[in-house]
Amino acid sequence: MKLTVLGCWGAYPEAGEATSGYLLQTGRHTVLLDCGSGILANLWKHVSHEQIDAVLISHFHHDHTADLGCLLYASKFAFAFKKRTQPLPVYASNQPGCFKELTFGEYSSGIKIKSDTVLDLDGLKVSFAPTVHDAYNLAMKLEYAGKVLVYTGDLGPASDLSRFEGGADLLISESSLYAHETGLFQGHLTSTEAAALARRIDAKALLLTHFPHIGETAKLADEASQYYAGKIYLAKTNLTVEF
Repeated sequence: MKLTVLGCWGAYPEAGEATSGYLLQTGRHTVLLDCGSGILANLWKHVSHEQIDAVLISHFHHDHTADLGCLLYASKFAFAFKKRTQPLPVYASNQPGCFKELTFGEYSSGIKIKSDTVLDLDGLKVSFAPTVHDAYNLAMKLEYAGKVLVYTGDLGPASDLSRFEGGADLLISESSLYAHETGLFQGHLTSTEAAALARRIDAKALLLTHFPHIGETAKLADEASQYYAGKIYLAKTNLTVEF
């Protein structure tokens, strides 16, 4: 598996950057995890629209979905120029006022997922778990050829990801808060809480992302390293992790 960071900021992007979006490639699959503000400009550096097999949306906050409309327009143009003949599948929970926008003519198809959904995307298995957040969020576990990726989306420390325990090659975890900010927001993790989650699910490596807009983000990795002994990556645009 190869994971490429397309954006790493929470809430809104810093100048010239982007919010949440991650490209997963297996050699057989090209899957987009979330589609936040500004990520498409980075996505096209790595793949063309017609190469995208599926889009998985954790939840409908704008920092995870803001570029979706433009992505669906890209699907329309891909059809017009005969580069795509099947609608782009977009998997998301059935949230009122949000989900229906995912089906755009014949160009994209919104496909409902729930916490107990298990997808088989041509051999790529995807399962889900609900989290504690102020919008309905589904964390996801992606498995292919003996490799496992877990992506949290947004979540608070009371979230139960026990169904994902048993080992992950890479955990992509939000880290919206510094260690001293424990309890500031019930729907977000501190750096050390992300580290505790990595330990709990037995992750071999931890990618910290969804950063705050204050302080020095490098400190998040330093704080996490005090509670987690595995490899820690600090997300940045176009960072690629292979596992």
